[in-house]
Amino acid sequence: IQPCGVGFFVWSTVLAYNADKLKTAPTSWADFWDVKKFPGKRGLRKGAKYTLEFALMADGVAPKDVYKVLGTKEGQDRAFKKLDELKPSIQWWEAGAQPPQYLASGDVVMSSAYNGRIAAVQKESNLKVVWNGGVYDFDAWAIPKGAKNAEEAKKFIAYSVKPQQQKVFSENIAYGPANSQAVPLLDKGILKDMPTTPENIANQVQIDVGFWADNGEQLEQRFNAWAAK
Repeated sequence: IQPCGVGFFVWSTVLAYNADKLKTAPTSWADFWDVKKFPGKRGLRKGAKYTLEFALMADGVAPKDVYKVLGTKEGQDRAFKKLDELKPSIQWWEAGAQPPQYLASGDVVMSSAYNGRIAAVQKESNLKVVWNGGVYDFDAWAIPKGAKNAEEAKKFIAYSVKPQQQKVFSENIAYGPANSQAVPLLDKGILKDMPTTPENIANQVQIDVGFWADNGEQLEQRFNAWAAK
């Protein structure tokens, strides 16, 4: 049986920066890689996923072509070669709470980060998000095969994706509702921080789940060996 999930919300891994620490605002992954124009440490998630996509965009690959390039041996080599350039300036993170902390303390001047983590601290800090080149993904509910309470689980899932419930969820963390009928219910002030707002999603990449299912193990091993060097 093919496993399938019901999309619940959309989140993005984006470029985030501390506007108090930079004279000019970065606008792309090319800026993230430019240590002359933007001196200082960079935060990146310690893993191949997202990091290789960002490296290719920094190297001039258009968001729409990222997986076409990453799907080739040459494209993978190109991404690692681009990472080589930045390696001395990278401070790795592993938990979603780390990028806002690193940015606030000035340990890094820019970092990849989950957009909801940045939105959560924007009231008390000057952390900002660059949507251009973000990688977005769905979180989904799934019911394990043979689950005892499958019917109750289905009812819960159906309830959770109703517009009203999705609205409440998005009001509490800046992740986009999977049910588009929730969008008109949301305040304009909240929508500007959503990864799914049309102007925010325009230049983002949808994560290619199939690509990572097929290549993830091999690329993560290569990444770990590269990072340990």
